[in-house]
Amino acid sequence: MKKLALISMAVCLLMACKKAIDEKKEEVILNAITNGQWYIYSFKEGDVDLSNSFSPYTFQFYRDGKLSGFTTDTEDKGTWVGDVNTLSITTNFPAAGEPITKLNAVWKITNNTWDYVKAETTVQGTKNLLHLKKK
Repeated sequence: MKKLALISMAVCLLMACKKAIDEKKEEVILNAITNGQWYIYSFKEGDVDLSNSFSPYTFQFYRDGKLSGFTTDTEDKGTWVGDVNTLSITTNFPAAGEPITKLNAVWKITNNTWDYVKAETTVQGTKNLLHLKKK
C-alpha cells in the first residue's frame, strides 16, 4: 500500500513538472508572437501573388487574443487564437475589407523561427500561402 502511495505521488509530481514545462513553452511562444509588429512578406492565393496588396499593413498580436492590422490611415481590428497542439493560428477580422478579409482562416504553420512564420490554408479549394516577418 505504501509503495502504491509513493508511486502515485511520484506520478503526480511528474505530471505537475510536465504541466509547468508546457506552460513555460507556451509563455515563450506567446512572447515571441506578441512582442513586436509583423508584416506580410508574401501572400499567394493559388497562383496569384497578392503580396503588394498587404504592403501598407503591419500587424500587432496582443496577449488577450486581439489583433490589429495598421496602415498610416487605418486600423482593422480582429482576433487570433493559437493552438500549439495543431501548430495553427486562427485569425478573424470581422469588420475589415479586402485584402484583410483574406486572412480570416485557420492557418497551419508550416515553418517558423522567432522572426518569421510560413503558414497555409485552403479556402474554397484554393491553397493560400502566407509568409509573415517581424519588423
